Parts: sequence; C-alpha cells; structure tokens
Amino acid sequence: MDLERDYEPFLAIGIVSLLCMLIVTLGGVSVAGVWMDAMYPIFFLFSVAGFSVGWIRWKKKNEKD
Repeated sequence: MDLERDYEPFLAIGIVSLLCMLIVTLGGVSVAGVWMDAMYPIFFLFSVAGFSVGWIRWKKKNEKD
C-alpha cells in the first residue's frame, strides 16, 4: 500500500460525508436528528477535505505515470 498514491479512502470519506450533508439538508432535523444537524459543519469539512486530498493524490498519480 503506497500512502502517497492511494486516493480511494479519501474519496470514500468525501462521499460518505457528502451523503450525510445531503440527508441533513434535505431531511432536516425531523429525519436526521438533532445530533446530525449539529454535526453539519463537520460533515462539510470532511467532505471538502476528503475530495481535495483525493483529487491531489489522484492527480499526482496520473502525472507520474
């Protein structure tokens, strides 16, 4: 496992966090619950960070090949 060239875990974290954000946004407190509504900023942060790191590592992988 090459951690410098491995982007899949970060992409997975970004997708899961994005899904949690969508559940909170579309469903609201009645569907997601109060604790997920309170964690919305953290979901946003993880989604942006996961996609950003995944994109950077994927781009580095394609440039070196």
